Amino acid sequence: MNPFYTIHVPLSTIAHSRIAFVLLLSVLTSTNTHAASDTKKITTIVETPPPHLRAVAEEDSTDDDHEQTRTIPDPSAKADVPLGGILLYADLHSPVLLVARSTRSRAEAARAAASPLLPGNPTLTVAAGPRYGITGTGTDVDVSLMQQIQIAGERGQRIKASDQLRDLTNAEIEQMRWLVHCDVHAAFHRALIEQARAQLAERVVVFQAEILRVVERQISSGDVAPLALRLTRAEVAQSQQILVAAQQTFFASRIRLAQLSGWPIATPPMPAGSVDTPREPPHQNVLLTIAREHLPNLRSGEARIREAESRVAVANRDIWPRPSIGVQYRREGNPTSEGPYSMVMGVLSLPIPTFQVNQGERARARADATVATAELDAITRLLEGQIVEAHSEVTAAAQRTRVYSTEILPRFEENLTLLRRSFELGEIDILALSTGRERFLRIQNDALGAQLDYFVALAGLERVVGIDLWRDDNHEEKTP
Repeated sequence: MNPFYTIHVPLSTIAHSRIAFVLLLSVLTSTNTHAASDTKKITTIVETPPPHLRAVAEEDSTDDDHEQTRTIPDPSAKADVPLGGILLYADLHSPVLLVARSTRSRAEAARAAASPLLPGNPTLTVAAGPRYGITGTGTDVDVSLMQQIQIAGERGQRIKASDQLRDLTNAEIEQMRWLVHCDVHAAFHRALIEQARAQLAERVVVFQAEILRVVERQISSGDVAPLALRLTRAEVAQSQQILVAAQQTFFASRIRLAQLSGWPIATPPMPAGSVDTPREPPHQNVLLTIAREHLPNLRSGEARIREAESRVAVANRDIWPRPSIGVQYRREGNPTSEGPYSMVMGVLSLPIPTFQVNQGERARARADATVATAELDAITRLLEGQIVEAHSEVTAAAQRTRVYSTEILPRFEENLTLLRRSFELGEIDILALSTGRERFLRIQNDALGAQLDYFVALAGLERVVGIDLWRDDNHEEKTP
C-alpha cells in the first residue's frame, strides 16, 4: 500500500463544530440527490442506441417496419414455412441469439458499477476513554466522519468505458445475427434440396412399380423369362430403401433447421417454395467495398478496439490518488474547574502514489488493446482472400447448376417415360432398363448436389460480405 498523509484543520468553538456537521450533512445529502439524478440519466443513456449502430438502425428501419407487417410463423399451425418466415422466426427465437442478447446484462452491470458519484461510503469513527489527571478523572470523546472522493474524473471515464462495452456488445450481437441469418438461409435451401431428393426417390418407386406390372404382364403372356420378374422385384425393394434413406435425410435437414431457428423439435418446419435460379455474383472489387462498409465482423472489431482503449484510459486514471475529506469532533475531559474542552477540525487524508500505481491493470488493458488491434488487422488482411475464394466457389457452382438445370433436371420424367416405353416395345431388356434408370438417377442426384453446393457457397459469400446479395422474401433487395 501507499503511505497516507492526514491534515487536521482546527475549528475553535462548538458553534463552528455544529456548522461543520451541518455542512457535511448537506454535502452528503446533495451527493445522494445528484446520484439519484444521475441514475435517471444512466437509464436514458442505456436505452439510447449505440452511436456506431444508429446509422445501421436507421437504414434498416424500413425493413423492420416491413417485417412487422408479416405474421410470425406459428409452429402449432403445422403449415409449410417460407424462407422469410423462418428467417424472421430465427431472429426472434434462435438459441444462439438468445444467449447473445443476454450479454447486454453485462454492459448494464458495468454501467451500474460506474454510476455512483463517490467511490465509497462515508466512514464514521468513534473513540472514547477516561482521562486521568492529578485533580481527578475526565472523559475524552473523538468522533470523525470521512468521505473518499475522486479528483481525476475516474467516474466519467468509467461511464464512458461502460458505454463502449455496450457498443461492443451490440456489435457482437449484430455479428451473431448475421451469422445465424446466413446459416438459416443455407439450411433452408438444404432442406429444399433434400425434399427434392425425397420426391425423386418417390418417383423412382412409382416407376419401378410400373415396370413390375409391365414385367408381370409380359411373363403372363410368355414374352420374358421369370428371372426378369425377380430382378424387377429386387429393383423395387432397392428403390424403396433409397426412398426411406432420402426421407430420413430430409427429416434430419428439417431438424437442423429447427435447431438453428429455435423452432420446436417436435414439429420441425416444412420448407415452402422452390430453389432460386443461380446467378453470377458481382465483381470481387465490388464485394470487397461492400464488405468493408457492411460486414458486422469489422464493426465488432472496431468496437472491441474502442472498448479496450477506454479501459486503458480508466486504468491510467486510477493512478491518481483518492483523497478523503471529513470532519472530526474531539472532546477532552478536563478534570479541573475549567471543565471539558471541545474541538472541531476539518480532515484531509491524501495517499501518495509511490509503490502501487495500478501497474498490473494498466498492462492488461494495454495488452487487450494491442490484441484487439491485431485481430482487426488480421480480419482486414484476410477479407480479400476470403471474398475471392467464396466468389470463385459461387461462380463455379452457378455454372454447374445452370448446365444441369437446362439439360438434366427438367427431363427426368421424360427420360423415365422413354425408358418404360422402350422396355414395353422390347427395344431394351430389363438389364438395360436398370442401367439406364441408375444412370439417370445418379445424374439427377448430381444435379441436385450442384444446386446444394451453390446455395452453401452463396451463404458463405454472403457471410464474408455482410449483406444479402439478392432479395429473399424476408428482406428488401440489396443488389450491389
